[in-house]
Amino acid sequence: MSAFLELRYLSWLTAASTHFNRTFTLVAANDVLLDSSVVKYSPSDCQRPEVLNKNLVEGNILLCGYSFNFVVGTASIKKVSETAKSLGAIGFVLAVENVSPGTKFDPVPVSIPGILITEVSKSMDLIEYYNTSTSRDWTGRVKSFKATGSIGDGLMPILHKSAPQVALFSARGPNIRDFNFQDADLLKPDILAPGSLIWAAWSPNGTDEANYVGEGFAMISGTSMAAPHIAGIAALVKQKHPHWSPAAIKSALMTTSTTLDRAENPLRAQQYSGSETVTLVTATPFDYGSGHVTPRAALDPGLIFDAAYEDYIGFLCTTPGIDAHEIKNYTSLPCNYTMGRPSNLNTPSITISHLVGTQTVTRTVTNVAGLETYVISTRMAPAIAVEANPPAMTLKPGASRKFSVTLTARSVTGTYSFGEVLLKGSRGHKVRIPVVAMAYDR
Repeated sequence: MSAFLELRYLSWLTAASTHFNRTFTLVAANDVLLDSSVVKYSPSDCQRPEVLNKNLVEGNILLCGYSFNFVVGTASIKKVSETAKSLGAIGFVLAVENVSPGTKFDPVPVSIPGILITEVSKSMDLIEYYNTSTSRDWTGRVKSFKATGSIGDGLMPILHKSAPQVALFSARGPNIRDFNFQDADLLKPDILAPGSLIWAAWSPNGTDEANYVGEGFAMISGTSMAAPHIAGIAALVKQKHPHWSPAAIKSALMTTSTTLDRAENPLRAQQYSGSETVTLVTATPFDYGSGHVTPRAALDPGLIFDAAYEDYIGFLCTTPGIDAHEIKNYTSLPCNYTMGRPSNLNTPSITISHLVGTQTVTRTVTNVAGLETYVISTRMAPAIAVEANPPAMTLKPGASRKFSVTLTARSVTGTYSFGEVLLKGSRGHKVRIPVVAMAYDR
């Protein structure tokens, strides 16, 4: 057992300090109560400075316990920091003694040095060290505090080339078309963007996260963070190409995205294993859509897949299970236009959720760069054959051209197959669209 605890090897709750490389006494909240009657307030949470003895805490490191109150939101790490600071503590330790599988511990800004020990085994080691080092009388009252800890200079950031990864909480495909949960011939999600632990603006009046009450910024995760990244990049594309339609901008973002991480390996996705531990698996278009957004490339995509309002009406009118009268009620347009199959909607992706035999889809591209010749190549998982026609085409600036992609079921596996169509231009443009299909006998 270590002779003391150093507040750096588990630290992600950091604050500036001038107490580096010094040793301080460790005192547990339950051992510095002003009165034993305050036990009803769960003093180990360190949420109420008024129930703790400042004379015993001041100049020391305060040891607190992470209880269920933190999970339900009645306790917060921010309040632990405020309690420790108001009592004159040098720093604090928050030990997690029990945790549910999959519990997330996000970084929280604090005003004094502190750590949250998220691994239960390490928390128990610390508590055992504290108890064996603390001298008590026959009633359990502390006679002397002998456990010590030091405050290091924080952790250096480690930039992993395994980034980006698809976050555990990120929504997955396939997309459904109706209340019977039948899969639609439209790929979702569309694209992947940063959305995990983003330092973002926050309302000081917000009350839905106790750790950020009164703060102007917060560390946030979710689609609420990924969407602003995409919106901002879309605004930059719109600024450069003010006459482009929303579909054209979406196309530019999707066709120039990447399916590789910083180490040039295929993107991976976080998911739960059988033991509810998080593992990494090779990601698919149902995890990342077309890939991770690449802002600079999106400004010069070479080709775009454009679509107008009428095309989306045609998609709805062609999709089985959607009532034409409902479409007219919402859009004031009749179903006079269909596109044969929903998969023919001119999107920068191809999805066939029920492939029987052979099916051909068409796409139209528009050249938004100079004169360029594109060679079209395809690849697909073995269960499905894929072929593009024509194999190459030359487009003048502003010109549009159709091409077809034919998919043929080779074997029925009961799972989706993934692939892509790549249009490689003679001037360096690369236009990539994902292909997703599942083969059936009938």
